[in-house]
Parts: sequence; structure tokens; C-alpha cells
Amino acid sequence: MKKKVALISLRFSPAFIQHLIAYAKAMKELGHDPEFLLDRGYRDFPELEVVACLREADADTLAVAWEYAVFLNPSPENGNLASALKRKGTKILYVYHEPWQMSFDFIWSQGLIGTLKLIMAHHVTVPALTLADTVILPSRNALRVYQKSDARYNRNSIYFPLIYDDEENAAIPTMLEQKRYFGYIGNLCRSHGFDHYLSFVRFAFQRNLNISFLIASRNRFPSRVMNDPLFSRNSAKIEILCGKPLGNADINPCYAKSICVWNLYRTSTQSGVLPKAFMFGTPVIASKIGSFPEFIQEGVNGRFASARDHEGTWTAFEEIRSNLGMYAANSRKTFLETFYYRPHLGELGRLLD
Repeated sequence: MKKKVALISLRFSPAFIQHLIAYAKAMKELGHDPEFLLDRGYRDFPELEVVACLREADADTLAVAWEYAVFLNPSPENGNLASALKRKGTKILYVYHEPWQMSFDFIWSQGLIGTLKLIMAHHVTVPALTLADTVILPSRNALRVYQKSDARYNRNSIYFPLIYDDEENAAIPTMLEQKRYFGYIGNLCRSHGFDHYLSFVRFAFQRNLNISFLIASRNRFPSRVMNDPLFSRNSAKIEILCGKPLGNADINPCYAKSICVWNLYRTSTQSGVLPKAFMFGTPVIASKIGSFPEFIQEGVNGRFASARDHEGTWTAFEEIRSNLGMYAANSRKTFLETFYYRPHLGELGRLLD
């Protein structure tokens, strides 16, 4: 039976465009009628309107008889909207990316500002969590963390992966022709080890290693770094795309051009960078934390290393580059089996029964 499904993101984040598209395409293939309820910031990304009707969440939202609503990321407005929808009989699915975890190591890795942001995000998440019919955790690691920390708010939780549409149509040999960078993609922040990445870049420049770098982020790139004489002298070896929201047209070539991508994070429940890298046949070098061991097979679709061990990171990069055809094929295979939405249509359909 055809159902009307609201796909909701009330806080703009370009990283969620791909998840919104994947959920909308999956809903349509299941025979349902999806519409987007989104923050105004998404209006600048026409690829969304190609897939489903785009609405802003306002008073008219509640005039629609939504049978299901899927909340894809935290927002201070989620609780009120979820409550109003619930009163009208809508069933709520809440995708919970970062279940609560707190320790001295966590605070140290996030930094004070990062920790305060996560505390606020958790605070605004709790009302929607309590109202959800099902809480969706995007990795088994996230599900374990949730069951230890947040299950008191709602025990109806399941693992369902981050899903994506497939945005890469090239064959592996074609992919390999354009790969030339060690990429850093995403937030320029302490928890993602951006300081360690810059330290590795300096290490490579000082030793004149045969490696080039690419940095892509909506965050502004620190000018003090580019004013560093070492970076200035090696500007031909580093490409920077920073300081604006990056849609698929901007970000996809960054994954495609990377030999491998940095996942040497201090903390991570699960990474949205990893599946997108795998989509483009791009392996990762990662820390052995969070859900990385869940999705990465050492020497198959990526390598584990320590962010502080520059020699070890260089060795891992060189080994990947020397065997890039194998790594690319295995990374692409992992994406199609684990993160592409079509293999998960049956599971998603059962959530809407």
C-alpha cells in the first residue's frame, strides 16, 4: 500500500543531501510517495527537486497526512515537529548518528568547543528520540554505544546503514586514471585529526616525498597555514577547495581524484566520508576506532595506522598506491554491498510495514 513519507532535515548540512536522495529513491522504488521537509539552505541544491517535491517545514506541513516521517539529522526544531506529527498519527523513524558517549578521552579528542557542540546536539535530540517509533543507528558500533547510553530514552532501536545512491558509473580502469592525491575531506576539526593531517603534509614536504594532497571542506582553510613558507613553496602539491558548502558536483571529483582518503580520526562513531570514498573506488587510511573496524578490511579496502606515526602512514599510502587496482575494486565492492541503497530495500520496506 502506497504511503506518504516525509524525509526531514531541519538543520542544513550538505553532507545529508546524498542521504536524502538515497532515501527518496528507495521510497519510490518501494512504491511510496516521499517528500522533503527541509531547511531553507537546501534550496541551493536543485538535485534534490529532481528526486522529490521539496517543502519548507511550516504550518502547512501538518495539513499533509504523513504516514511516516524520517528525521535524518539533529535540529532544535525536531522535537516540536515530531510531537505535532505524532499527534496526527504519523510514525516516526529517527536516524541517530552520534549516540551519547562521554569520557575524559572523548573530551580531550573533541576539544572544549567540539564537546559543547555535542552536548547541545544531544540535548536537542532527546525529545525526538523519546517520540520515535524506531531509532535507526547507522553502524553496529553506534547501536552498541546507544544501548549503553541512550536506550533509556527509547528501546526500539535497530542497525540500518547509512545509505547512498550510486553516483559513480566509471569502470575501475577509468577510475584509476584520475587518482593522484591523499585526500582530506570533511570538517577541519580536531576530532577528525586535521592537525595530524597537516603535520603529515609538513613531514612529506620536508622529505620531498612523491605525494600530493587535496583538502575539501565547507570550513575555511586557515590562512596561517598557507602563509607558512613550507606550504608556499609546495603549493603545486596541494589542492584546496574550502570555505563554502560543497554539493555533489564539487565533492565527488575530490573523492574520485584521491588515491586514498584520511580517516585517521581521534573519535568517530561512524564516518560519512568512508562510504562515499568507497563509492568512488577510493580506499581509506583509518584509526582503529568506532565503526572503522566494522567496514574496513586491513589490506583489502584500506589500511589502519596511527595519526602520529608519519612513517607508518607513508608506508600505508605507498602500499595502497602500489596495489591501487585491487584496493579500488574492493572498496567499490564494499560500497555496493554495504552502503548502496538497493540491497537494503527489503529491510527499509519492513520498517514501513
